[in-house]
Amino acid sequence: MVLHPRKLDNVVSLKAQDRSDYFVRKVADFESVWGLIDQGWATAQVGAAIAVPFWPEDTFAELCAVGEWQGLHPKSIDLSDFLSKWLPGMERDGRKCLIFPTPKENGFLMSPLDLMYLIKRELQQYE
Repeated sequence: MVLHPRKLDNVVSLKAQDRSDYFVRKVADFESVWGLIDQGWATAQVGAAIAVPFWPEDTFAELCAVGEWQGLHPKSIDLSDFLSKWLPGMERDGRKCLIFPTPKENGFLMSPLDLMYLIKRELQQYE
């Protein structure tokens, strides 16, 4: 998906918490989550935690395919798989979710179960 440059700049310049809120709304709306992948999925060391970064749209993920993630490409994850398989598996493995990092700023770090709760709460508004 190609985003208007102004929208791209406006969203990327939001604070981490605001980008996290945007992420939850958009993934509930589009019913997909984006990550970066090559041989495996992108991860980041955040303090003592290993975190998996996620974005609401491919364009935002592609912006972050630099530095340690250079050469990785965006890949969509179906929201139902994300909620039923990814997040429970990440919780079991002790991994965190890094929500919507940008090339210049870390994303919002949260537990997989907290993210699941927020997305499910947002989805209830669509029913």
